[in-house]
Amino acid sequence: MKNEEFVKGKVPITKEDVRSVSISKLELWRAKKFIDIGSGTGSITVEAGLSYPSLKIASVEVEEDAYNLTKENICKFDVNNVVQVKAMAPIDIKGFKKVDAIFLGGTKDNLEEILKWSYETLNSGGKIVSNFILVDNFYKCREIMKELGFNKIEAIQLSISKLEKLGKGEYFKPYNPIFVISGEK
Repeated sequence: MKNEEFVKGKVPITKEDVRSVSISKLELWRAKKFIDIGSGTGSITVEAGLSYPSLKIASVEVEEDAYNLTKENICKFDVNNVVQVKAMAPIDIKGFKKVDAIFLGGTKDNLEEILKWSYETLNSGGKIVSNFILVDNFYKCREIMKELGFNKIEAIQLSISKLEKLGKGEYFKPYNPIFVISGEK
C-alpha cells in the first residue's frame, strides 16, 4: 500500500518499503493471531488486516493522537479483523493470550518488559519483528532477545532513497536508515 493512501498526522508511519519487509518477516501467511504494539498511524495493522482477512489482529497504542489516527485508518479501509486497544504494553488482551506474531513499532522506553511479555505471549515458532531508527535501541533489543532465548535472530538495516524532482533534474532523496530485527520463539 502506498503511504499516500493513509490518513496521516504528526504520528509516525512505518513507510511502505519498510512495512513490506517487516510484514514479510512476520510470516503472517501462517499466523492466526497477530499483535501490533505501538500502532502509530496504523499502517502495519491496516495492511496486515487487508492482506490477511482471516487473521485476528490486536492493535495496541497508548498515545491518544496515534490511537485515533489508527482508528481513522481502520475505518477508512473498512478493516474488520482488528480489535483496537488503547493501553501501554505489556497488557492482557482478551482473546490474545497466545499469538503467532508480534510487531513492535513503538515501546515507550518499556522495551525489556515488552520483549519479555512478547516471548511469553508468542506460540512456539511465533515471530517477532521490531523496527528502530536509533542504533542504541536496536542493540539493546538484540541483546535482550538473545537473553530471553529468541531463535533465528536476524538483523538488517534498510537504507532507502526515493527518486524525486530537484529543479530541472532528479535526485535520490534519502530517508532515515531503519534497523529491522526479527526472531522466533
